[in-house]
Amino acid sequence: MENDIVITKMLPDDIPQIQELYRELLEEICPLSTMLENYRHTTGRSDCLPIVAKKGNTILGTATGFVCTALDAPFMVVENVVVRKDCRGMGVGRKLLEYLDTFAIKNNCHYSLLVSSGFRKDAHRFYEAAGYTDDVRGFRKIY
Repeated sequence: MENDIVITKMLPDDIPQIQELYRELLEEICPLSTMLENYRHTTGRSDCLPIVAKKGNTILGTATGFVCTALDAPFMVVENVVVRKDCRGMGVGRKLLEYLDTFAIKNNCHYSLLVSSGFRKDAHRFYEAAGYTDDVRGFRKIY
């Protein structure tokens, strides 16, 4: 199956399937119109790369990388990593993160970071296997 997976930049037509993916992860789902508006806001920006993993026309996973520039160095923030439950353990997430690693390196990022909810222990093991370490504590403030 892994050889059939294609990683590509997200397209507007992908958004309805991505909304369904988010249902597997989040209690409240953003309206489709808001997701499309936010997608349009990121399209064409060189510092943002929303991607999807596809097999044919079916989206198996998604992730987005944002390049940020601090005074000392650029870095990448990885957001919204979601893989369909029935596709986990098949290399989809690894391919998504590898694609974002290439984007980060191309943008001279010194490191990449992501935040994951404390209860997602399987996801944490996956992120550690992908090279992320847990020696940094993340915090999130919700508005």
